[in-house]
Amino acid sequence: MKDIFLNYESFYNMLLSTTIMSNSKTPEYDSDMNVILDFVGKAYKLDEKIIEKCKQLILEDLSSLSLTNDQLAVYSARAYGDTYSDNDVLFDIKGDVLIKLESLSDTRNTDVNKGWFDYSHYKTYQPNVRAAKLDITSSSGNLLATRQMGILLSVGIGVEKNLDEAIIRLKQCTYWGDISAAYFLAYAYELSGDKKQSDLYYELATLEKKYLNKGITMIPENDEHYSQTAIELYAIISSIKQDIVYAYNLQGIDFSFVEAITLPGLSKEKRMYFIDNYEKKEWKTLTNASAVHTRVGF
Repeated sequence: MKDIFLNYESFYNMLLSTTIMSNSKTPEYDSDMNVILDFVGKAYKLDEKIIEKCKQLILEDLSSLSLTNDQLAVYSARAYGDTYSDNDVLFDIKGDVLIKLESLSDTRNTDVNKGWFDYSHYKTYQPNVRAAKLDITSSSGNLLATRQMGILLSVGIGVEKNLDEAIIRLKQCTYWGDISAAYFLAYAYELSGDKKQSDLYYELATLEKKYLNKGITMIPENDEHYSQTAIELYAIISSIKQDIVYAYNLQGIDFSFVEAITLPGLSKEKRMYFIDNYEKKEWKTLTNASAVHTRVGF
């Protein structure tokens, strides 16, 4: 179990990306979730044995904790001074996931039905329907739903497999400072055969894991293990995280801003100017309907 806890971030995202699809255990669900778990595990470059262990824990052991009432029952059975096992820790992680998913209903997007993310009952599993609901939820900038759509488009569950679209969705999350999305984006590029971009985003993910949560926007000069391109990309994304996401409390992705900031040919200086002066909205002129551009960039 030590390997699982040492890879907490990847395990948590495995739980999240499968539980968001349903909490009902069916043969079709198990088959599809095996594909999603492989994608997440390989994106994090986990050993195959660890991926298989995660599958067992998520699809078998933790499937008994699928309702919010189950979570409350586990918590109410505990007493001060109890000795807890590894399974207790795993149940806590699953409980965290349930709470996280139920928060998706708290959104300004009136097209989102609160019941879509209500885990007080067992939810039917139909991948196309679930993907459609997640797509609607993502439309207002919901990061978790956007990231999940990136995964589904990468593997072809609930939607037609489309790596180009998957890359767009995962890049939106990555530029909003989501570390896990950087790993998924790198793997989506790898699946598409673009080694250069895959290597860049894996490098970015490594930088983010090392520095982003510490609030560091500039890589220390004595850290010379990274390419200049990755360092410059990190500086842009970490600045967006600190100076826009946190400064303006914008948890939802500003799709229009991300589209503008990733335009090809835009200099590093201009990108930083738009970040520093986000409230002026000058960047909106870049994506005006009359402007013609190719959707590429970093």
